Amino acid sequence: MTKENKLLDEIGKIDESLVPDLEEISAGSEAGAEEASAADGRKVISDARLQGAKGGARESVRKGAKAYRRNVILLSVGGVLAAALLAFVIIPKVWKNKGSVTGSKPEEIAVGQPGNEEGLIEGQVDAQGIPKSGETVVYAHQMAAPQYPEMPEYPVGGNSQDQFSVWHEAVKELRNQPEGYQDGYDAYCRKVVAELFSDVGQDNRVFSPLSLYMALSMTAEVTDGATRQQILDLLCQPDVETLRERAKSIWLANYMDDGIAKLILGNSMWLNSSREYKAEVLDILARQYFASSFSGDPVSEEYSREYQAWINEQTDDFLKEMVDGISLDPGMQLTLASTVNYEAKWVNPFLEGMTEPGTFHAVSGDVNCDFMYSPAAYENYYGEKFVCVSIYTLNNGQMRFILPNEGVTPEELLQDEEALRFLTAKPRTWDKTRENVGIDLWVPRFDISSELDLKGYMQALGIEDAFSAEKADFSPLTDQSGIMITSIDQDARLMVDENGCKAAAVTVEVAGAGAPDEEMDFRLDRPFVFELVSETGLPIFVGVVNDPS
Repeated sequence: MTKENKLLDEIGKIDESLVPDLEEISAGSEAGAEEASAADGRKVISDARLQGAKGGARESVRKGAKAYRRNVILLSVGGVLAAALLAFVIIPKVWKNKGSVTGSKPEEIAVGQPGNEEGLIEGQVDAQGIPKSGETVVYAHQMAAPQYPEMPEYPVGGNSQDQFSVWHEAVKELRNQPEGYQDGYDAYCRKVVAELFSDVGQDNRVFSPLSLYMALSMTAEVTDGATRQQILDLLCQPDVETLRERAKSIWLANYMDDGIAKLILGNSMWLNSSREYKAEVLDILARQYFASSFSGDPVSEEYSREYQAWINEQTDDFLKEMVDGISLDPGMQLTLASTVNYEAKWVNPFLEGMTEPGTFHAVSGDVNCDFMYSPAAYENYYGEKFVCVSIYTLNNGQMRFILPNEGVTPEELLQDEEALRFLTAKPRTWDKTRENVGIDLWVPRFDISSELDLKGYMQALGIEDAFSAEKADFSPLTDQSGIMITSIDQDARLMVDENGCKAAAVTVEVAGAGAPDEEMDFRLDRPFVFELVSETGLPIFVGVVNDPS
């Protein structure tokens, strides 16, 4: 069967019940034009998809679509899934087992709003930890729990204009942050991406600069002096007060959880119940960074299981295989954890019936993988050393597939100044574009993960004192001396597929989509770079695929 016939077959399989009539959503689409996924010039109408068909088959494909319905855009259920965990472990230079250091009781350092202790692990033990009937102990006491914003579900199909307006106003309120709240993030992002991908070699790698930004911001709050200044310098922030407000605005502006899309930043602090802390800084973390706080004995396996459970809940079990193997450091003073949980549906899905095996030219040799296919008028950009095709998600930003020129490796590209500027360029602001180009897009289906030890990278970027017991200044957290960061790790995973054509549909009518001036076959069949950008234009994941198999 030819590709054109396959495409016709896929169009014929579309269930009309999945596509609401134009009249049912016209009012809501007009009311929220600046927020609706197919408005604001995204070029994602299915008429443009049909124009991507090549040669004489284009007209037959277009007629086949008209026999059903024009201008259909289908949504995938889980087109993009991504999650990251980053943890700072802060310990005293010398530590002893529980009971050797007198410290505050949990109720004495409780900050923020009282947490819900439901579901915490309980056991029957005596003072020495030996099981004893009649006494119950909670292994992890939750002292503060954040209140996430209320967000109505995204209206689909025949829902009323009033429902759309409620959703639109909720999103608009979250996006309405003080001018300049993203200042410094772009410069920080370029620095960390260049460093983190300087040694990627032939491996796959996925990294979340946003998760690191949040964890470093919280670390700046618990440090002072030169230790804090080194962190501020990397984050490109003038002072901790400015950083605090900007981090909170970034958290709010990028929050999304409307039943269709998800971008949730989770922060938490895990305290050693036998040690002393200053309540003021813990209160700042709870209130300004939406951080949950827990207190317990890190020597106990039960406390580590609570830590694992929190991470899995925040990331919808997407990192479960990685998380099940981690535990709290028995000697920790404090562990700060920051997660990013992202889920999005494609506005233009890949056609599942068109996925076919192909060859990917990896550095280590050719490998077989499945290539997903979609014809559409995607946005496309270029630089001196790369070409990029950008595809949009519903209510949750865009994904950029960046193909280095022949002879340029992804590692080399991510050291290039122009390419790094492109990574932090807001959507539709890059001046090097090709207009009105029909694109046949072929992307290998991939699911990659990374477990990164970031300590060496942070030291190379100028954060040195925090890792030295003699130099580190953690005085905002505790009066105890000899506190330092012993480890900083990030686990991340990102998956791209074509699932979900059966789940939901949106019908949009767009006038004036002419035939493309030229055709471009964009096939990612050799090592490439990808970037996940939020709805506000913030880079949240960057990665390299050297081998999708």
